[in-house]
Amino acid sequence: MAQIRLAQADSGETARLHVGDTVELRLPEVRASGYRWRWRLPEAVRVVADEHARSRGVAHGEGPPGEGGVRRLALDVVEPGRHLLRAELARPWEAEPRRSVTFVLSVTDVTAPNE
Repeated sequence: MAQIRLAQADSGETARLHVGDTVELRLPEVRASGYRWRWRLPEAVRVVADEHARSRGVAHGEGPPGEGGVRRLALDVVEPGRHLLRAELARPWEAEPRRSVTFVLSVTDVTAPNE
């Protein structure tokens, strides 16, 4: 099984993978701003991890207050097909997101017989 890494620059692109692969999505997030990424995920994926990480090279408790970081989402792909992952950067009390990105997963099942 493979691990596929996606970032904001990959939005709109199609990632080709297999059932059982893991997708790791990393998006910039400044938690002090109130904006958080929220996910719109298909049933074909399962969330393995959803966490905020500080910027690389900055230990916990160091760095300026309000410094940005990265939101990391890890997903296991459990069904073949074409699936859309949508992430929206929004404040919880606002209806409209500030930004949204969409990722396309084209998933094949390597255990299925060739037809």
